[in-house]
Amino acid sequence: MIFDFLLRFLFSKRAGAVIRRISWLTVGGLTVSVAALIVVLSVMRALNERVQERTLATEPHLWVEVPGVSAQVLDTHPVVEKIRAHADWRSFAEETQDVILRTLDGRFQGAVARGMTDAGLATLLKQINSVGEKTGTEGPVFPEDPMAPGEVLVGVDLAHSMGIFEGDSLMVLPPEGLLLPAGEAPKFEKVRVRRILTTNLADVDAKNIFYLKGKTLGVLANSPSRHQGIVVWTGDANSVDTYKAELEKLSGVRVQTWRERNSALFLALKLEKLVIGLFLGIAALVAGFSLLSVMGLLVSQKRKEMGLLQSIGLGPHSLKRLLIGIGVSLGGLGLLAGGLLGTLISLILQFHPLRVLPDIYYDAEIPASTDWFLILVVLVVGFALSYVGSANIGSTLYKSSPSELLRNQSRA
Repeated sequence: MIFDFLLRFLFSKRAGAVIRRISWLTVGGLTVSVAALIVVLSVMRALNERVQERTLATEPHLWVEVPGVSAQVLDTHPVVEKIRAHADWRSFAEETQDVILRTLDGRFQGAVARGMTDAGLATLLKQINSVGEKTGTEGPVFPEDPMAPGEVLVGVDLAHSMGIFEGDSLMVLPPEGLLLPAGEAPKFEKVRVRRILTTNLADVDAKNIFYLKGKTLGVLANSPSRHQGIVVWTGDANSVDTYKAELEKLSGVRVQTWRERNSALFLALKLEKLVIGLFLGIAALVAGFSLLSVMGLLVSQKRKEMGLLQSIGLGPHSLKRLLIGIGVSLGGLGLLAGGLLGTLISLILQFHPLRVLPDIYYDAEIPASTDWFLILVVLVVGFALSYVGSANIGSTLYKSSPSELLRNQSRA
């Protein structure tokens, strides 16, 4: 019955051109805005997941450090035994330090040098390859071709900014060398660029160089910026907080999770998704305000019909349910159409990503990851707002008697 009244009051030729057009605009506006909200947030969710995958390929789940302990003593520390007790964990010694790179033609730039063992570097490159194959991006990785002493891997963006090519030579200096008095030469080591490494992660490609621990940059071993630690890839990247609490029970052990080491990146991604979702949600809300206009016109133009319905036995509560049903049905048409359209587009992009961007971007594809909870929330909130708006618009009509409605049919 409600759907029949909806068609007769809002979409039939007798409804009037104004109310009929506004009704169609309401349905169309809700459809487009809800579909856009679902598609955009699904795409952003997929892009964020890809950033996380690439981050976990190059970033260990845990960085374990014991301040004041040398690399030799660290190998026998109790924390190492505790890490090795987990059969599904992979751990390797690693050292990091800030360095200054200088090319032969005099270009300078700061970087972060990561010294890894043969096994650790092979694991890192294998994971980069795995993520590249999964996302369809290339990464020049070669775990079967070991590096020699004095060779480094350079991030692709860092190499581009300094004009570095494979086979070029670099001078690596510690940052404290800039504080030496004039005329005193700082310590430095000359290295050869073995390969240009692409991880499709901006911070790594633009800042990092990789070398074999203990075989390269030995001259910089006493640099104050060098940190010794253990990198750990656990069986579950989402349980790192529990693992961190377990390892920090040992005295003097400092542990950082991959979320903490990349907190600025993931906070920026969350804020970006929140702000865009908020603006699209406001756009959908504005489109939904036209529903109030439709219900207001319906109440003002159909007072006589409402009075006739009450005179033949339709009670105030039944009239209230009828008007609310018309409003919710009108909003529901737009919500369901937009929800179905947005879900369909998201599923198509999820299984068949759209490749329209040039390869200069980290993500040349436009993927999607359908969030069913988000779709449910959008529909529930939309129906709730439709109910509240419809109930408030017709509140004066419910309290009027049939004679008042028939006598004052022209009064809004």
